[in-house]
Amino acid sequence: MQKIKNENGDPELKVWTRQHKNVLKILKEKGLYKVKERYIRKKLDDCADIYLDVYKWLRNQAAKRMEIREELRYPIWLSTEEELKLPAAEGMVFFELEIPRNKIMVFDILKWDYIVNYLYLPKNKEDRKRFKEKLKKYNINVESDIYLQNFYPRLKQEMTSSWERLFDSDIKLSDKKVAISWELKEEWVVDYEYRD
Repeated sequence: MQKIKNENGDPELKVWTRQHKNVLKILKEKGLYKVKERYIRKKLDDCADIYLDVYKWLRNQAAKRMEIREELRYPIWLSTEEELKLPAAEGMVFFELEIPRNKIMVFDILKWDYIVNYLYLPKNKEDRKRFKEKLKKYNINVESDIYLQNFYPRLKQEMTSSWERLFDSDIKLSDKKVAISWELKEEWVVDYEYRD
């Protein structure tokens, strides 16, 4: 991950993102882009509520760790390595950005996968095994049911508490990182490529 110093000496991270062509238009017109719920609903259709629920959790937890303006509700996903950026797609714009470190969060993508799939986020393999054995005792075959149904309040609490490990850099499940920002600013754009 490339750390850069801006003219003020503040650290910035170079990141990449693929966004709909309208994001470029908004950045040029307003200088600022923020995700709106309707964009998520349009893109994710029937799955939107699942994502919106964990995005709400992510936003609340992130706000404990960084300053986020009240109107910024949803994350913008960023690649921390150029070779891991999403492939080209029609009507999409690739952005190369340099974002101030205090405006971005970086974490293990595998940890996020546990959360977005409503799974217990383990400390390590032994902890994962322990939790799976607990599920067997309760005769739970589908782990996400703990969150999605209201039958297991204690297990649900244990699960959602485990999600805070997303922010613990000492707990590492993979080497792949992802980043989020809660807004994009025109001044952060280093370069962009639009393929129609």
